[in-house]
Amino acid sequence: MKKGFILFSVIILLFVFSLVMIKIYETKSINSLNIINQYKYIQAKNHLLFLEEYLRSLDDFSSLSKLEIEDTEYKLIAYVSSKESFYEVELIVKAFEHNVRVHKSFTISK
Repeated sequence: MKKGFILFSVIILLFVFSLVMIKIYETKSINSLNIINQYKYIQAKNHLLFLEEYLRSLDDFSSLSKLEIEDTEYKLIAYVSSKESFYEVELIVKAFEHNVRVHKSFTISK
């Protein structure tokens, strides 16, 4: 009777500790995914700032309607539309493998 009770209590304790360990590992994996997504978002923002700075340095937008740059991890797209006295620019940066997308719009006077 004592051996059966001890065996049953050990099995229950193993089950409880395994559930606790699974919960701990899930939390750690979610934290690491959040860190990876945060890093990818910061990198996408840097690409967006680079693209904006590059487009602001250009003198002539008359022949430019779409600019697309593909990297191994990111796709940078710029749409330029001409209005009466300014150019409207829309920038999009997307990551291929992660669910990260950054968008920005601005205007440049003619």
